[in-house]
Amino acid sequence: MDFDQKALDKAKKMNTTVVFEGIKLVGDVKGTHNYYLNGELEGTIELSALLIIGRSGKFKGEAKAENVIVEGEFEGKLSATEKVEIRDSGKYIGDIHAPAVLVSDKAFFQGNVTMTRDAGSNGSAGRPRMREVSTHASEKSTAAVS
Repeated sequence: MDFDQKALDKAKKMNTTVVFEGIKLVGDVKGTHNYYLNGELEGTIELSALLIIGRSGKFKGEAKAENVIVEGEFEGKLSATEKVEIRDSGKYIGDIHAPAVLVSDKAFFQGNVTMTRDAGSNGSAGRPRMREVSTHASEKSTAAVS
């Protein structure tokens, strides 16, 4: 595997911690800056920033972040204060709690989504409305929408 100096330089400029492909970690990650996982991690992640699970990234556990992008594999529980995006190459198994969730029609998703309103909205803040949505192929699930 070649050392990717351009990726490292870009990560430094964007205050991003990068775990490259081929690295396997077990444990907890806590921080205030972006985290890009292209390797493997089993444990917990707690960020007040962006979490990206890259195309070759694999995460198993519980994660909390401001915004989350899943291009690789995520299994577990996820909470975001802003938005979760599961892109074409993403595979997600588990529960999501966030104000906004975007799942590509080419992504794999199996689980539950609860979308809550922002605290500053009308009197029903924090109380999700429920509707039935497709989670994958012909399966159906109940999801909350704002």
